[in-house]
Amino acid sequence: MLSLDQVSDVDGDGVTRTTTDAEILAMLLDEPATPRRHWLPVVAVVLVLLAAAGVVYGVLVRDTGPPHPDSWDSRVAPLAEAVAKERGLDFEYPVYVDFLEEEEFTEKVTADDEDLTDEDREEIEQATGLLRAVGLLEGELDLFDTANKLRGAGIVGYYSPEDERIRIRGTEMTPAVRSTLVHELTHVLQDQHFDLEAKTAKAEDDSAASNALDALIEGDARRIEQEWRDGLSEEERTEVEEDLEARSDGYDEEAAEIEIPEVLTTMMSSPYSLGEALLAVAVQEGGDRAVDALFERPPTTEEHALDPWTLVQDHAVAIDVDEPELAEGEESFDDGPFGAVMWLLVLAERIPVKEALTAADGWGGDAYVAFEREGTACVRIDYRGDTRQDVGQMKRALGTWVRRLPTAQASVRRTGTLLRFESCDPGPKAAAVATESSQEAVTLALSRTYLSLNLSKSGLETPLARCAADRLVREFTLEELNDPSIDRERVQAVMAPCRE
Repeated sequence: MLSLDQVSDVDGDGVTRTTTDAEILAMLLDEPATPRRHWLPVVAVVLVLLAAAGVVYGVLVRDTGPPHPDSWDSRVAPLAEAVAKERGLDFEYPVYVDFLEEEEFTEKVTADDEDLTDEDREEIEQATGLLRAVGLLEGELDLFDTANKLRGAGIVGYYSPEDERIRIRGTEMTPAVRSTLVHELTHVLQDQHFDLEAKTAKAEDDSAASNALDALIEGDARRIEQEWRDGLSEEERTEVEEDLEARSDGYDEEAAEIEIPEVLTTMMSSPYSLGEALLAVAVQEGGDRAVDALFERPPTTEEHALDPWTLVQDHAVAIDVDEPELAEGEESFDDGPFGAVMWLLVLAERIPVKEALTAADGWGGDAYVAFEREGTACVRIDYRGDTRQDVGQMKRALGTWVRRLPTAQASVRRTGTLLRFESCDPGPKAAAVATESSQEAVTLALSRTYLSLNLSKSGLETPLARCAADRLVREFTLEELNDPSIDRERVQAVMAPCRE
């Protein structure tokens, strides 16, 4: 799915890039300004329901094609020219850009609860129960209302492949709007050259492939948006950053008022940050042509977003895992791959983030089925690791996760190389145990990717750079890695096993 995009934070990707005297790069990820996407497949239910209620939020089938203007809006034309130059592709034709008043724009990105059917409400209730079963939500939560508010809170603009139009919040060409337009115009180029509709439809039945594709799409747009900002004068760049910061602060305040769980923000914003890191690796390894090659043959699993080297260098593919069978009295309401990123987020809510990343790294393949048993939402996941050691690491991680629960509604057991995890919704009144560390976990993965890139640029061979980055982000804090006075001898000692 492709459409609603957001104003990002000051740097456009939520990260601050700095290089120490030891030539170590770390990522410091700020809270994303506005979430958009999901990483748990069942959350798509809520997003689809919003679309059915009148929200443009996906790629739909075209008939003879929507109308197009003869030329770009004069306010947009210079940005379109800049985007084409940065991306190295020409627009096949201009598209309409609608600058909408606040009320009209909000109506387009939100939906009315009254439009939901009884079936819709049941699906949302099941989705909420599943999120509680895997520990990503706790307590009472109106998932539909929260998703609605996430959209209304801070979206500045979006591109809809359905009618091939860009819609912008507000009628003024502010610095933040200009930056957002660069992002959305990149999506227009992607759609015209790589047929996002067809690629999205092809990945629709595979949530892992869909999420990986989404990371590619958003990461590319973030990359071009950042390159455009970097090319501005210092004064212009400051204006963009200040405008974005003001909008980000406004979103943070509104998000706090409506008490949006951090993990939902993380799930919906991760494609942007993880996707941009994926593109950074691809560009370093093969230049801009490598980006086009990825659009021709998109990544297929979330593992490629969690650790881009698994795609660019390892060419890793998922291990086939059969969907778990249901027992008598169990009724399925969702199924598919669970994915490496989801494992990271789930584990990080109850165990230390470094242990969570270690377990997620060992992902080889999985399959889940979500079902109801006596009116309670549950999930059963079969998991395989890349090695037997990886299976053991995941079993230990999940064992710790299960022990953190207030009640015994989850279990994990191993049969040879297969791990089976089961968990049921503990209910909205269960004691809260989540650590709200999902964003920290994503930051750790991003830190490793960018650090490995920097080490590679400094002259290390890629395998050594990857190993060193993985060890360094576990041994040092991000603050230490960004400190110019970092202990070089300690750095070398941490990297030493990688040289062997």
